[in-house]
Amino acid sequence: MENKNQFRNWLKGKGYQNSSIDKYSNQANKKILKEINVDFYEIENLDELAVLLLDVRELEKYMSKSPNRMYSAAISNYIKFKSEFIDLLDTKEDINYGSDIEAIIVTKEDRLPRYNNQPQPPSKLIKGKTTQFKRNSQVGADAIILANYKCQINPNHKFFISRRTNKNYVEAHHLIPIAYQALFTNGIDVVENISALCPVCHRLIHYGVNEERNLLINQLHTTFENRLSVVGIEIKKKDLLELYQIYS
Repeated sequence: MENKNQFRNWLKGKGYQNSSIDKYSNQANKKILKEINVDFYEIENLDELAVLLLDVRELEKYMSKSPNRMYSAAISNYIKFKSEFIDLLDTKEDINYGSDIEAIIVTKEDRLPRYNNQPQPPSKLIKGKTTQFKRNSQVGADAIILANYKCQINPNHKFFISRRTNKNYVEAHHLIPIAYQALFTNGIDVVENISALCPVCHRLIHYGVNEERNLLINQLHTTFENRLSVVGIEIKKKDLLELYQIYS
């Protein structure tokens, strides 16, 4: 009951009308429970919720009356609800992630990273965790090297030289936050989803006002859209902005 009430409050906070809140938090769960005997409020593991999302999408294909993806939308929203806090936690851990990336760059200077040419497996949960996905520091390092240590918002953003790498200092940023891996069948911890950003642009995306964040995220979506498609990741600008809690 606690998960249900928190989910309803989350939906309300996102601006959903009472009718939609009832559909996603109550009607959808009852239908899923009836059809496949699963109560999504009892699932804490995001990997299991990702499997349930796929199962529900299949279920919708065979319904005599089209549900207009109401049931899968309910699961997607519940995953977003469960993942939003983890995204904040990942952001707080960015310093350690960035430090690990620089250590890899220094010790593997002769590495020649490449873009992927096919979808990759989804990221795994951190050992012992049920809701936090692992970020591979090597992938982050590869993305920075492929960007030639330049900010992918503006290559002229050069604030200082890193004393560890002796290169222009930039940071790795997952365009689709890794916390939302459960929404995607294919892996999102891939170089095609990681942008190199100067520290100012990176902080702006996380902590700036929505008008300015919107501009940067839209620019990155345009830059990365085709690359993401190659590795089997499709996301509309509107849906991406919602993962940053920016609503039109």
